Amino acid sequence: MRILIPAVAAVFLCATPVMAADNALPLPGAYTLDPSHTSITFKLNHVGFSHFTGRFDKMEGHATFDAAAPEKSTLDVTVNTASIDTNVGELDESLQTENWFDAMKFPAATFHATKIVRTGPRSAKITGDFTLHGITHTLTLDTVLVGAGKMPMIGKQVMGFSASTKFNRSLYGISNGEPMVGDEVTLQIETEFDKDE
Repeated sequence: MRILIPAVAAVFLCATPVMAADNALPLPGAYTLDPSHTSITFKLNHVGFSHFTGRFDKMEGHATFDAAAPEKSTLDVTVNTASIDTNVGELDESLQTENWFDAMKFPAATFHATKIVRTGPRSAKITGDFTLHGITHTLTLDTVLVGAGKMPMIGKQVMGFSASTKFNRSLYGISNGEPMVGDEVTLQIETEFDKDE
């Protein structure tokens, strides 16, 4: 125990100077989404009593960051619809059926950025084609750069973002349960991207 405590303390002390700086911007280049540090959660009204919340557990994505012209950066993300996780196994199985996501027929939801508009030094509106349940509409993500820099544990350059948006699920042909289950869906994304070697 006497050896362990100083060792743990040393790890934290050594890591502190290389944590992401508040004003750091990502290095230019290509990045790959880190699914182990990504959370895609959704919530919608449940019978007027609560905002029911769930998440998706499997996703992949790629991005490029253009430091000279951030608006020319790119973003593509794919989410496995069968990975829906509400913490209720029976409900998860139901949501994968043709009454809801129809995950066998439409195994992926995708987002392809088509326009990026900076709204501040570390924020932007990212607009793109969002495809869900085989239907595509334009969707805009309000996005904030949380941090960028060298991740001490893996030695790679990392950039992390928070993003949020709202959409009506009925636009994508998923209207089962209305009006008991709300139409408007709030989407919250927390993610990290690792810079490609």
